[in-house]
Amino acid sequence: MQATSIKLRKTGSISSVVTRSFLMTIFLFISLMLTYRVLLISVIPEVELVLEAVYEVILVLYFVYRVVRRVSIGDFRFNLFELYIFGLILLPIFSALAALREFGQPIFYGLASQREFYLFLGALVVYNMLRTGEVTIKMVERAFLATAWFSTLMFYFMTLFTDPSQYIDTGLAGANDLKGESVFYRFNMVFIFFGSIYYSVKAFLERKPFYLAYAVFFAFYAIYFRLDRTTIAVMGAGLVAYFIFEVGLKKKVAFILASLVPGILIIMSVYLFADKTWEKYELMFMDAFATTTGGVSEQGYESIRIYEAGIARQQIEKNPFWGNGSVSQQWVPGGYNYFFRYFYASDVGYLGQIFLYGFLGAAFLYGQYLLALYYILRIRYLTNNVFLSTLKFFLLALALDSITTGYLTVYSAQTVTVVMLLCYFFEMDRKAAHEIYLSRAQLKLAKVNEEHG
Repeated sequence: MQATSIKLRKTGSISSVVTRSFLMTIFLFISLMLTYRVLLISVIPEVELVLEAVYEVILVLYFVYRVVRRVSIGDFRFNLFELYIFGLILLPIFSALAALREFGQPIFYGLASQREFYLFLGALVVYNMLRTGEVTIKMVERAFLATAWFSTLMFYFMTLFTDPSQYIDTGLAGANDLKGESVFYRFNMVFIFFGSIYYSVKAFLERKPFYLAYAVFFAFYAIYFRLDRTTIAVMGAGLVAYFIFEVGLKKKVAFILASLVPGILIIMSVYLFADKTWEKYELMFMDAFATTTGGVSEQGYESIRIYEAGIARQQIEKNPFWGNGSVSQQWVPGGYNYFFRYFYASDVGYLGQIFLYGFLGAAFLYGQYLLALYYILRIRYLTNNVFLSTLKFFLLALALDSITTGYLTVYSAQTVTVVMLLCYFFEMDRKAAHEIYLSRAQLKLAKVNEEHG
């Protein structure tokens, strides 16, 4: 009877752990979906915005609670990541003050126009849950994979079974002459980056080439359906950087030899039998080359980008250190367009960040990459970890993408979450180093005792 009771308790305990793990993974999945704003460009953007607003209130209240609690117990030992979070909290406030000075906009509107920026606090919630043991790094990894598969399968379904032209008047779909005048969906590609890099890393580290098929599944959507130069380029940069810096020489040679003939056959097949597809790629990248070398671009919107860049430079010269701030469309119709005829800070990448926050604020914002590098260079013992290796090159892709987009503010949680996870891996590595040191010290002490015993 007693043995049966013990067995039941153990079974119940295991079931409880499994259920709790599943629920926590679901919470992480929802948090990633909201903070990464996966459904912002979808058929339900209004629902996404409402959920974001509710979650942001929860995140701010959580942040205040954590600060008050730590102050009440006298815990002022903040690490670099936490100090950086404090700085990010203040950035929109300084931006609102800059808009007050430059445009006369009330501070409330300046803060409200950047409310989505505070979604990065979701990274702090996950960080604290990791440190207290409420979730594990494996749960976070599973949540990333679940979000990647869910979003990518949704993109494929929408692209294959619905007509994007019905959304041409919205931000969900667009058309481009360089893409054969076809209408395409403008989905958020961030988890396409993650999935393609994750399964490439997994294939090489675990020596299981079939995972490359999963990587191709993710990458194919960006290459064939999305047909965006920047997306293809930054995803490719992340994959190539991993291959160059973390794949051993023997694996490099074996992969190149194994993929050389199939690669040539695929390229030749596209060139010979899918000439329209080949022309799309040729037009896209030749147009990009013409633009960057000062030639004439085929795309009309390139001239708009040049116009916007000119406005950004003009305003940066006027307010170089503190920036111009963010103008709300609720205050004046059209936001910046009210003052500059046509201008969106997110259209001009890093220039837009300097326009918003000035050189000082933009330097602090981009400083998260230096913080990530600080953690990466100091991780010595946690080698051959698929998730860690993926995060490093995933962040590289996001960093390159942020040069030409406003993702550091519009999608602030994307990079901050990765920096947080690198910080946590660094802390895990320090614990591992400490345990190794203690183990060696104990062995040395035992040896000394044996010699003198």
